[in-house]
Amino acid sequence: MCAWYLVRHGETGWNRSGRIQGHADVPLNAHGRWQMTELAGRLAGCNFSAVYASDLSRATESAATIVEGRESSIETDSDLREFSYGEWEGLTVEKIENRYPKVIAQRMGSGHNAFAALGGEDSAQVLDRVRRFYASAVQRHDDSEDILIVAHGGSLRALLVCLLGLTDDYFWRFRVDCASLSVIGNQLNGRVLELLNDTGHLTSVA
Repeated sequence: MCAWYLVRHGETGWNRSGRIQGHADVPLNAHGRWQMTELAGRLAGCNFSAVYASDLSRATESAATIVEGRESSIETDSDLREFSYGEWEGLTVEKIENRYPKVIAQRMGSGHNAFAALGGEDSAQVLDRVRRFYASAVQRHDDSEDILIVAHGGSLRALLVCLLGLTDDYFWRFRVDCASLSVIGNQLNGRVLELLNDTGHLTSVA
């Protein structure tokens, strides 16, 4: 039995400065490229039957680094994108709180699952599109294959919900850091969370 390998993209300049990215196409910074090189070494022994990535460059570049030198091709899918944060993309949380205090209060009061930025998505919308990707992927692959998916914090939370058969309420119960690896194994009695948000490959200094 094999597994699904879930990787969040490496760090970007906006990650480092605390700016919200969403659908903004922000590339990896030097540290993010180093992170992916380290993770590529960790995954060097894995033979992936398929490699999927969000179509945003920070994810596609991360995936390309992991599979460099292999025959694997990368299939991009916009359904694996991060949340859309609408008008808030490019802003820090501090600036959003200063600029939209009433809107923040209203949205936070509605609960995590209903929260959405101005012009952006809520978690239900992210789950809907990631479920669409998941339904297609499980039709194309069986449990004997290793699958690599490189995406974002929000879309990977949604994919964990799908893979583990959890209710939507679990969406916000996962932490997914930049350059982290999570592994869901295919077992005879169902899928098992074998590794979550692991960054043990980032032990040296960039």
